Amino acid sequence: MFIQNLRALTADCHKQLETNNLSLALLSDHVDENIYHNYLIRLYGFVKGFEQFIYPILPLHFKNVSERKKAQFIEEDLGNYGVASNKNTSPSESFFRETYPDIYSAAGALYVLEGSTLGGQIILKHLQKNLSSGFVNSAYFSAYKQKTGSMWKEFLQQLTALPPSALEEKQIIAGAIITFKIIDGLLNDNPLTFTTYEH
Repeated sequence: MFIQNLRALTADCHKQLETNNLSLALLSDHVDENIYHNYLIRLYGFVKGFEQFIYPILPLHFKNVSERKKAQFIEEDLGNYGVASNKNTSPSESFFRETYPDIYSAAGALYVLEGSTLGGQIILKHLQKNLSSGFVNSAYFSAYKQKTGSMWKEFLQQLTALPPSALEEKQIIAGAIITFKIIDGLLNDNPLTFTTYEH
């Protein structure tokens, strides 16, 4: 089955992302507000740019994609702490067009971003336990609230409904792998060399 194949072929990249220094710090007993803010700031530019440049090609196959936007939640979380998100710094439009040239590679990226919402439930509980008593919630990590499970199942149904030729499956898998690597690089403060940034 395609989804099992997708999980298997992206497992190493997924594990690498989960075990980079910032990911581990976020889930450590020593997590603090600076680590939490740093994590969100590093994700923000990619999430914002992906929604701006790639989301417009997705609605034909992913009907409720407008409900899956999360950049505004990062802005809200940082704003609650008086931390500014840099709205003028993100990968360039040409970077997104070249990295995700079709619906299939873009769907692979969305698989990574939507999957992170599931993991966000674990992170949220950890932050609620380990951050200061003033921390109640994270809009980003609780983006779908009680609908998290149903939103993920709906996404997988839409993903598997894409035309399932071998070539297109490879494009989806390639899109997922490169997205894991991009996010891992951002969290490690070491973006992939082909990323170009607009300031």
